[in-house]
This record gives sequence, structure tokens and C-alpha cells, in this order.
Amino acid sequence: MEQPLENGTLSHDVTDRNLLGVAKQATGVMTFRFVGTLVGLGSNLIFARFLGAELLGVVVIASTVLLVVTLIASLGFGNTFVRYVPVSLSRGDREGAAGVFRLGVRSVLLASIVAGVIVWFLRDFLAYTVFKEPLLLAVMPIVAVGAVPATLYILFGFGLRALKRTAMETFSKEIVFKIVKLAAFLALFYLGYKFRGLMVGFVGGYAVAMGVMLFLMLRNAPFLLRGRSTLPAPARELFAFSGMMLFVGVMNYGMSITDRVMLGILSTSEAVGVYNIAFLISNILSLIFMALNESFSPVISELYHNDRREELRSLYSSLTRAVLLIILPAFIWLVGFGDDLLRYFGGDFVAGYWALVVLGIGVMTRCFVGTVGPLLVLSGHERWNAANIVIVTGMNIGLNLYFIPRYGVLGAAFATAISLVAINIVALLEVRALLGLLPYARSYWKLLLPSAVTLAGVLWLRANTPDLRFWMITLLLFAEFGVFLGLTAVQGFERDDKLILGKIFARVGLGRGGGNPAG
Repeated sequence: MEQPLENGTLSHDVTDRNLLGVAKQATGVMTFRFVGTLVGLGSNLIFARFLGAELLGVVVIASTVLLVVTLIASLGFGNTFVRYVPVSLSRGDREGAAGVFRLGVRSVLLASIVAGVIVWFLRDFLAYTVFKEPLLLAVMPIVAVGAVPATLYILFGFGLRALKRTAMETFSKEIVFKIVKLAAFLALFYLGYKFRGLMVGFVGGYAVAMGVMLFLMLRNAPFLLRGRSTLPAPARELFAFSGMMLFVGVMNYGMSITDRVMLGILSTSEAVGVYNIAFLISNILSLIFMALNESFSPVISELYHNDRREELRSLYSSLTRAVLLIILPAFIWLVGFGDDLLRYFGGDFVAGYWALVVLGIGVMTRCFVGTVGPLLVLSGHERWNAANIVIVTGMNIGLNLYFIPRYGVLGAAFATAISLVAINIVALLEVRALLGLLPYARSYWKLLLPSAVTLAGVLWLRANTPDLRFWMITLLLFAEFGVFLGLTAVQGFERDDKLILGKIFARVGLGRGGGNPAG
């Protein structure tokens, strides 16, 4: 194992390999997600045009049922892979990694079969009593059959992440799944199956993507299913951790839909439509953050449990700053031209501008604090993370009850943003208290000048320009990035900034990559 230098500082050679590894996987994740987003938008346009609102709504309900079923049937074992497999491999214990993997697959396979059987027998109850939608009965058997491939799809995605192959995971989920789903739907639609064809497309997409991910795992780590295996920890400990992660996953899902569900209950369907677009656009800001988050997670587990705390601190700081370098100008652009962007969805959606700004502030908080959730979970403090989610979910419900009747769409945004700020600030304080980690350094002050200058310029343009066409606001986005990064470069990029940004620019063909960290 590489060691720190004698004076207590960390050698650049110690961190560069992990930093470049995370950046490489993250740029792959971002690329595939961008392509997947385009495929998804095109697919949803086709589904809506071919099926209409009613039949598409039936499929949305059925796919939501399938999502809930797979979330429960996965038993939280995906995060167990990310927690234990990287540590075992870093210690040369392939048998331990194989043991965790095989235990997870056996347990989840059994749970998904049971879940599918339950859905099969409850199909009439779900269609007629719960959702009061007779058409749902035609696709519930497909949901029951899809429980196994959809659950293994989730599990094998975490398996690739545990092997530090997040780009492969994203390729399977964003490209393979979506293309197979679309192709299956088009073929079956012309055979007369219509909305049932789309549900078969969902299940077929899960099955093919699951097979691709299993192939990629075995190509990179054949020992997972071949040879001897042992458990690196007692089975009771593994199941306890998985159970906690299952609880966290369910609570996270509940929190993620609280705003739209309560807006639908307390306001109008039109308000839900306006809010949903603002919510989806604000979440685009999370693209880079989530890519680095997923790529960093297995590294957290490996470094923490091998007592390489200084390396962990350095990576945490570098990756958080890299996220801010890219997200800050994007957020400022949304503040300036968010209403112009919303106008292209329809005139009614411009009313969601301030909700978009408020939601953006909540997302920015996640970026400012960095990967606090995975740091707590993968360092053995998952109960703290679970407690945070339970408390903030309750707070989120209360805030929605208060704000929505008074402010409508903006009220739901207030509730969500306040909840995001609260859970992330609390988690940051817990990471500081429990792990002794904070991401901030003096170099973060260099972001103030670029932020102030670009914000002032964007607000001036907003006040002095008429409605802008899409190509104009796109051009302004690139111009703003240029100004922001240019002002940062004048003050001097940090060494790790060059590594990460070089890798990202190399991926999109704008540079040579991070081969020379010194610049």
C-alpha cells in the first residue's frame, strides 16, 4: 500500500490513480446519461403520440408498481455490494467478494420470485380496488413476470458499481434498456398489442440490460460466480446492513415523490404539470454530481476501511470542488434564462420559473456539501443517514401541507428545497463530527469572483433582452462557461482541477485528458 510522505502530507502519486479513475468513470456516466436522456425524450414522445394519455397512464401506473416491487425485492443488497466488495478486493480477498455477491444473488432471486407470485395473485385487487383502472388488469401479469429480471437489473447495476465500472452500469441502463424498450414497443405495436406492447418493452429492456450487465461483470470479475467463496463478515451483519439500506431506499423514494403527490392532492393537475417540468429541469443540475457520486462510492468504502483517511479527505475535497466548477455556471444560467427555457415547453410552464430557481438552490446545496450520504453509509454510519431521511421526510410532508395551500407550485418548491438544504447540512455536520472530514479549502474562495461576475452579467442580460430563442440561450450557456472557467484560470486552477477537467474535456474531444497533472 502506498504511504504518506514523512512530513505528513499526501504524495500526489497516492491520490492521482483514484482521482483519475473516478473522473474516467464519471465522464463515461455523464456521456451515456446525456445520450440516454435524448433517447428517453424521443421515446416518450413516440409513446405519447402512439398511445395517447389514457393508455400511457395505464403503463405509467403498471411501471410504478413494478418499480416498487423491485425496490422491495432487491432487499437493499445493492448497497451491500458497494460496501463490502471493494474492501474485499482491495485486500486481495476474491473469495470474500464472491461470497457477498452469491449471497445477494440467491437472496434477491428468491425474493423477486415471491414478489412476482404475490403480484400475480393480487392483480385483480390492484386493478379494481387500489387503482380502480380495469385496463390495468391486462398488464399486471406482465408486471408479475417482470419482477425477476427487473430486480436483478437493479442488483447487477450495483455489482458493476462495486467493481468500479459505473460507466458500464450507465451504458446498460441508459442505452441498452431504453433502446430495447423502444424497439420492442414499436414491433409489438404494429402487431396490435399497443399499451401491452410497451409494458412488454419495459420487461424486455430489463431482461436484456440485466444480461448485458451480468456479462460485463463476469468479463471483469469471473471469480464472482466461479471458484470458492467465503463471507467476509457474518451473514447476520450483511443482512442487517441490507435491511437498513432497504429502509433507506423506500424512504428516499417516498421523499422523492412527496411534493408531486401532495401538490396533486392539495392543488390542481395543471399545477402538477408545471411543477413536474421545473423539477425535471432542476434535476439536470445533479447530472455531474450523481456521476461523480456513483463513481466515488466504491472508493469511499475501500479507503475508509483500509484506514486511508487522508487520501479519502483529499479526494472528497477535490471532487466536490470539481462539481462546483461545472454546476455553478449552469445554475447561474438557469437563473438568467430559465423562463426562456420553460417557454419552449408551452406558455403555461413559464409560471414555474421561480419554482425552478428555488429547486435549483436545493440541488446546489447537495453539490456544495459533496457526497455526504455515501460517506455516512459506507463508513459504517448508515443509521445516522437513515435517521436523517426519516426526520426530513416528516418535515417535508409538514412543509408541503403548509406551503402548497398558500403558494401552490412555488410552495411545493419551497418545501422540497428547504428539505434538501436541511438534510444535506445536517449530514455535512455529521460527516465532520463522525469522520473528521470537510471538503473545503482556501481554493474554494477562488470560485467567488467568477460566480459574482457571471451572475451580474446574466442578470443584466435578463433585464435588457427580449424573449430569446433556444439557440441563443444555448450559445449563452457555452459563453457563460467560458467566462466562468476563464476567470477561474486567471486565478489559477488547482492541480486536481486540471486532472478532472482534463479527463472530462478529453471525453468530449476538447482536450488531451489528464496525462500531465502539472499542466
